[in-house]
Amino acid sequence: ARLRYQLDRDSPAFKDAYKQRTATERINSQAKALGIERPHLRNQQAITNQNTLIYILINLRALQRVRRLKAG
Repeated sequence: ARLRYQLDRDSPAFKDAYKQRTATERINSQAKALGIERPHLRNQQAITNQNTLIYILINLRALQRVRRLKAG
């Protein structure tokens, strides 16, 4: 509990770690919205294929956002 109060929340290392954490939470939220949390498939290979496609979709959406920001 003491460690929480001793953190330097203004340090660049903390800010980088926090950015990474929030990015991960956003990706997990997208994956959950796309149905990766509770797959309705019967075998592991089908679930693996679906998860791979979902993560490709998430990466493509991120790439689109980056390209949109660079263009505009």
